[in-house]
Amino acid sequence: MAIALIRTFIARGIAALGSLALVVVIGRLYGASGVGVYALAFSIILGTAILARYGMNNAIMRFVGQDHHSPHVMVYLSWGVKKALLLSFIAALVIFFARFYLESIFDAEGLSVVLTGIAIATPAFTLGYVLSGFFKGIRMPATACLLEHGSVSLVAAVLIFLIHSSGVAAIGWGFALASWLVLLQGICQIWLWWRQQNWEHSTTAYEPLVTRKQFAISSRAFFVMSLAGFMQRVLSIAIAGWLLSSDELGLFKTSQETGMAIAFILIVINAIFPPRFARLYHQQNMQALGRLARQGALLGALVAAPPLLVCFLFPGWVLGLFGSEFVAATPLLRLIAVAQLINVATGSVGFLLNMTGHEPLMRNIALSCNAIGLLLFFVLIPPFGPMGAAMALAFVLVVQNLVALFYVWRRLRIWTLPMPNVLKWLGV
Repeated sequence: MAIALIRTFIARGIAALGSLALVVVIGRLYGASGVGVYALAFSIILGTAILARYGMNNAIMRFVGQDHHSPHVMVYLSWGVKKALLLSFIAALVIFFARFYLESIFDAEGLSVVLTGIAIATPAFTLGYVLSGFFKGIRMPATACLLEHGSVSLVAAVLIFLIHSSGVAAIGWGFALASWLVLLQGICQIWLWWRQQNWEHSTTAYEPLVTRKQFAISSRAFFVMSLAGFMQRVLSIAIAGWLLSSDELGLFKTSQETGMAIAFILIVINAIFPPRFARLYHQQNMQALGRLARQGALLGALVAAPPLLVCFLFPGWVLGLFGSEFVAATPLLRLIAVAQLINVATGSVGFLLNMTGHEPLMRNIALSCNAIGLLLFFVLIPPFGPMGAAMALAFVLVVQNLVALFYVWRRLRIWTLPMPNVLKWLGV
């Protein structure tokens, strides 16, 4: 597990660096308004990818992971790729033809030219996540991480810097080229892996153990679970973009992305630990399950502490890396940094519930908290501006994890927070 953790840590580190680097480059080149336009454009392609992959990335991970040496895995991959490609192509056309309308809705000058490139990037960006699910299923989580948006952002940052003289349109074109390059390397990785399997003479390659109907049912279930992420990462930005100016949205997006640097260790842990949670629960080894969950939470808190201190004590210096105008986001960054620490310190409570037969409970927690969070965006942004958006985001991060922590203790009798168990003291 240690080797897998290190590899995934490095891959996730590259991805986190890429997301942050892209915002730095755009902030330096185009200022806060440019970051605001990028935030809207990215929320559109991210939301489109969530809808177009329809949970198939996780369904592929599930069924491939059951027996990743079976030739059937390529059948599952083909089902997901074909459907995601069709849906993402339709979505790309919608984005392209609606680009001027979207610019007028958000009153974001330059959004339409960025969306031209975003439309071209949509199929590749979506398929990258589908291939990522396949690599997670065949026990290659580090490779999977490099197919998601962090790697695309890193490549896009370099490309945008090289072609920035073309104006904000460079954001869209750079993102499009980066998406297709990352997808191409993913396809090459799958081809190299396939060459090593010696399946040419297999007679069962087209007799999958899972039917299309079962695959579709599983995809639909994962899609419903992904709606919470859609609400938090897509609809929240859309609402903020509608209520805030491009400059103000840029300040919020910058503090949000910087705060994610604190939580990236949790993303690493969540790429490694969940299958082990499932195995230990299946074995009814609750003592080992609790110990592993607590170790993950403690590791996350220790690794997250240094970036938290930097963001909390020297926010002006951190935000100054994006440009002098971003220093105004100092209070936003401090608030989001504290919320992300709580997110990390509670550990993988969501996956603990999901991997132990409590998926409906976790789904309801996530959907309820995010729905309230979206309402808070409408309520808090008008009087408080970007700070209101940060307050709404912090509410979702803190409350969702604390509620999940409560139910992990109630249902599993596992306490993950690295501090005394206050619920036990209260007799819960």
